[in-house]
Amino acid sequence: MNKKILIVDDEKDIVDIMSMFLNAEGYYTSCAYDGLDALEKVKCNKPDLIVLDVMMPRMDGFTVNQKLKENPETKDIPVIVVTGKNDLRKIEEAIKKDSIKSYIKKPFSMTELLEKTRSIFF
Repeated sequence: MNKKILIVDDEKDIVDIMSMFLNAEGYYTSCAYDGLDALEKVKCNKPDLIVLDVMMPRMDGFTVNQKLKENPETKDIPVIVVTGKNDLRKIEEAIKKDSIKSYIKKPFSMTELLEKTRSIFF
């Protein structure tokens, strides 16, 4: 069975590229363009992994992740955070608490995205 990945980023071009690449690798992807949209998508179709941008309108990635972890139905969904920020302390703290599984710093290659994705599933 193909793994379902929810890609959450407010930059449509980035979402499209990640989605196209992951689909070509055999993953099924769905997309959300802000934090509130992401939470709605998770309710409707629980993914096996979420690739989550930090800086987004309406609700940032850290708040989305916190809400996911507070909900018993979604707390175990692994999250890879995507960030363009240079200060990674908050992300590293979340990794230590096992609240997120990994992170990718923008700009990144699709090879890096695939490696991080595979590390979650295998």
